[in-house]
Amino acid sequence: MAKGFGSPRQRQLGYILLLLPSVKVYAADFSLGESDEEFIGITNSIEDAQVWKKKSAARSAVVKYLDFLIEQLEDNSQVEVSIRKLIRLSNGKLKDEPEEDLIFEQTQKPKS
Repeated sequence: MAKGFGSPRQRQLGYILLLLPSVKVYAADFSLGESDEEFIGITNSIEDAQVWKKKSAARSAVVKYLDFLIEQLEDNSQVEVSIRKLIRLSNGKLKDEPEEDLIFEQTQKPKS
């Protein structure tokens, strides 16, 4: 296979969730040892981001972060979650590229 002219060879690793694009907060890949227990976390490091093989799996995983997103909606009228392609460049560095944006809006505040 021939290498491209002038462009670094890239390899797509999967999809990641950028939960807060304004501050680069990703859904985290944390495991609790060998148990099947799942830990839902966040990270500002792309290296620690949870990776899904399919875009549909990343989209479905958004529901795991609903508590976090609802908390963000308490201070904002809208929260954006970005599904991003995770790519490893030929120099070994990771980068993400936009794939799909999901917008969550607060339609009405509950009355006290």
